[in-house]
Order: sequence, then structure tokens, then C-alpha cells
Amino acid sequence: MSFKRINILDTAKLIEQQKVSIVDIRDPQSFAAGHMPDAQNINNQNVADFMESTSKQEPLIVVCYHGHSSQPAAQYFSAQGFSEVYSMDGGFEVWKLSQPVEAGFKSDS
Repeated sequence: MSFKRINILDTAKLIEQQKVSIVDIRDPQSFAAGHMPDAQNINNQNVADFMESTSKQEPLIVVCYHGHSSQPAAQYFSAQGFSEVYSMDGGFEVWKLSQPVEAGFKSDS
């Protein structure tokens, strides 16, 4: 299995069309300052919990700053059995120019 690269517009369409999981691998401070709606901040400490609690059948979009670090992360999730994994080209820096942004941390409750 492998991942696919996806641009910002196709990402927005995919989010509108179906349930997706969005993982943001940026540092916690950057995530708190702004992130995609419904994104979860994932790091080495919480990745195992995320994988246990997330359906591997729904699309997974991996987001970083500029779309580079998300590619190896997307490959990792694909190797862990996620069936449809995307690395978002341009990353959050491009997303925030034309798409909705939230601030603060998403609660797990």
C-alpha cells in the first residue's frame, strides 16, 4: 500500500463529500495557533492511541507545514493498514490562504 498526494481544492472536496480523518503533524504550538477544522494533532506520544481509535477504512489526510513532512508520515500510516491515505500538497500554509481555519486544541472528549 502507498499514499496519494492531494491538492488543497481536492482536499476540500473530499472533506465535503465524506467522513475523513485529518492528522496534523506540526508542533503543538503551531497547531494551537491554527489548524484545519476537525484535525487532530498527532505526535509520537499519541499516534498509537490515534491508530487504535480511528477507522482504517475511511480516508486519512496527513497535513504538515508545507506538504513535505506529511509524505513520509502518510507512507507510515499506509504501512500501518490505513486503506486510503493522502499527503496534502502545500500543507497548512497553503490551506490557510483560502480555506477555513480553527484555533485551539481539539478535545478528545
